[in-house]
Amino acid sequence: MPMIDRLKNVIVFGCMLLTGCVPSSNLVSADGRPDWVIGEPANYPNASYVFATGAASSPELAKDRALGNLAKIFELRIRESSTTTQDVQTRQSNGVESVQSSARIASKVNVHTDKMIKGARIAEQWQNPDDLTHYALAVLDRAQAGNNIRGEINRLDRETAFIMAGADNRQDPLQKVADLQNAINMQQQRDSMQKTLKIIDLQGRGKPSAWSLSALSEQQDQALQSLDIKGSVTADSVGELDKILQAAMANAGFTHSSTNPGYILSASVETQDAMQKEGWYWQRGTLSVDLADARGTVLGNRSWPFKVSATQRQQLNNRMQAAIDSTLKKELKITVLGFATGDQ
Repeated sequence: MPMIDRLKNVIVFGCMLLTGCVPSSNLVSADGRPDWVIGEPANYPNASYVFATGAASSPELAKDRALGNLAKIFELRIRESSTTTQDVQTRQSNGVESVQSSARIASKVNVHTDKMIKGARIAEQWQNPDDLTHYALAVLDRAQAGNNIRGEINRLDRETAFIMAGADNRQDPLQKVADLQNAINMQQQRDSMQKTLKIIDLQGRGKPSAWSLSALSEQQDQALQSLDIKGSVTADSVGELDKILQAAMANAGFTHSSTNPGYILSASVETQDAMQKEGWYWQRGTLSVDLADARGTVLGNRSWPFKVSATQRQQLNNRMQAAIDSTLKKELKITVLGFATGDQ
């Protein structure tokens, strides 16, 4: 081979090692970057593909990030669905420290996105010759993505139909409430997928549901009203707990019964001695609730810790009552639903 040809081969090979490029019909910008690094890839247009990019110091990490960013496109929609696991956070406002729960759905998101991005692949890779950063392009055919989502939607519809058939035959009103909550959870997940499908589907139709979330919620409210629940206070170190409990039950839509109840909703509050520190009085307390059936079988229990502060000792009791009242009005309904479904 002539020397000049060998020299050309060395230069071309060296360029490929430096840039990480392979021969491609991709458009390249003036500075040598593929079009997909800064915009829509010509070879994988938005009309036919869902795509995402990733950048990292190594090619494998860049590929992982590209696929992860592709999954996030779907996760943003799925995260709108309801969840059953809870994270606990402590917040303080007006001298009242209370524990609040927030949704944690990492495992559920992973399950759904793994199915929805099935068929995704790394289509292109490139390395910047200046800073040696690696880039990767992940793509998923829109038709494949649509089929994946429709498959999940069909599964959720089948499960909803099965749940609703069972709910229609339930004699136990609490079990019916649980069935309706499970159906609502299924359809909330489906609703999020429908929104994503309407984006994937260029015609924007998706696949409408045979169930209305508002209608399911209305059915559940009716079932909750049919629950014959008696409120009971077993310990009260702050006073007014019975009044607070009854108000929270009414706010949640529960029917209060004093004779032959089907369920007993018990509540208790225990507080520690107040402490003084740096000119402030502090007090901790715990609110507990549990639900039992007429036979005395406990179906679920939950507790909330509180911490209140005030400049005067006599203010502590009122602040503890206010914190308990606020928590019960916000949390009682979802807590009883959790007892019904076994999630609390």
